[in-house]
Amino acid sequence: MIAALVEFALNNRFMVLALTILLLVWGAISFHNLPVEAYPDVANNYVTVITQWPGRAAEEVEQLVTIPIETQLNGLPHLQHLRSVSLFGLSSVTMIFDDTSENDWNRQKVLERLSQVALPSNLQPVIGPDYSPVGQIYWYTLRSTNPQVDLMQLKSLQDWVLEKQFKSIPNVVDVVSFGGITREYQVRVDPQKLISYGLTIGQVETQLANNNVNAGGSFIESGLQQINVRAVGLITNLQDIDETVLKAQNGAPVRVRDIAVVTQGPKIRLGQIGKALRRDDGTIVDNGDVVEGVVLLRKGANADAVIEDIHVKVKQLNEQILPPGVRIVAFLDRSDLVRFTTHTVLHNLTEGVLLVSIVLFFFLGNVRGALIVALTIPFSLLFASICLDLNKIPANLLSLGALDFGMVVDGSVVVIENIVRHYNLESNALKTPFERIQGALFEVLRPVFFARAIIITAYMPIFTLESVEGRLFKPMAWTVSFALLGALIFSIVIGPVLA
Repeated sequence: MIAALVEFALNNRFMVLALTILLLVWGAISFHNLPVEAYPDVANNYVTVITQWPGRAAEEVEQLVTIPIETQLNGLPHLQHLRSVSLFGLSSVTMIFDDTSENDWNRQKVLERLSQVALPSNLQPVIGPDYSPVGQIYWYTLRSTNPQVDLMQLKSLQDWVLEKQFKSIPNVVDVVSFGGITREYQVRVDPQKLISYGLTIGQVETQLANNNVNAGGSFIESGLQQINVRAVGLITNLQDIDETVLKAQNGAPVRVRDIAVVTQGPKIRLGQIGKALRRDDGTIVDNGDVVEGVVLLRKGANADAVIEDIHVKVKQLNEQILPPGVRIVAFLDRSDLVRFTTHTVLHNLTEGVLLVSIVLFFFLGNVRGALIVALTIPFSLLFASICLDLNKIPANLLSLGALDFGMVVDGSVVVIENIVRHYNLESNALKTPFERIQGALFEVLRPVFFARAIIITAYMPIFTLESVEGRLFKPMAWTVSFALLGALIFSIVIGPVLA
């Protein structure tokens, strides 16, 4: 069958050359579109269920929240491990699924089971964002040189503007915020006045909640028009809170301002983020209180495209949306790591191609033969890019760095060298070039094919790896196998045609 394929290729050289050019163009497009990662994503497929129950002890959270959720989620398809943590006011349940499952499907099944869990009233479990630990692709801080924008306003911009803008980017699942002072509207009640008016804290809370709503009515006909009726009661400023009526006493209203002071203030802080900058002259500028954000990538998404969209969005935010003097300053950008990785890989590949070409020229002693053999390298790389793109396998430093050019050109060296030898044999003087090439190729066809097949087969144990080691080494094995397959096709089909 292989001999028939080779003979068909030699008899249809223009068709083979046309298909080769088509593969090269397809390979160039695939290589351009191929996602490049600095390192493989070795994280498990997991789903986290988080439930907050403020003010409750860890024992209560464990008994009334964590255990019912665990009981309901046990037995999910593809579930390998179920782990939980119960803290003061917080329950976290993590489910780890096997590699054959899909994250979207896992999350859907978890949501179906959560709808059947019986929990105390007003508790709503939520699932965490669908991201991998290596999906923290963009870290930034907010810097203000505007004296009118303080730390509290920076935090408000982070919570109400930046998170919304970054989440509008496709494949960004969440934005995690750290540091800063969170603004609160505070009602500081005077206990003595509260008692003197015969009120309780619960009544104050209830009245504030009841008076912070809009009410909708029907409509009034006015000629040929309908005028909608609605009562606007949402609180818009501090004065609205001051004027909220708590009760009537002796025919006079008792308002919030009569028992409390209403103001804006910072929420109780649980932590603080600091940042130190080292300038080129060696001086260190220490900022002990900054607002920081981390953009999270959806698990399995193309980081390159998302990073480009983030850069466009950051430019838009800095130039058009944020107040004057306020800027987003990145201090960890995944694109830097990918750029250095890509530069390293391309540098090594270029040096390898040149070195192999020079060595081939000296050993073969034939410029045209060395050039044909050297073409094996770009063809095998582009062929591997096609296969990786079709199988949705991203390239990374480990997989591209594992390519051995000596191993890639091995078969082509044997074939071309034997063709050169047959051209110089006196016994072939009366044969046509086609007959010489055909005889030389059939002479080494079986050894070349089986030698290449044995090398590819040697990578088969890597495909049986599971868990972290499988996610780490399988992309490398696939890349090398595809490149060797492309080199085999070139050595027994395209190389003789070019010869």
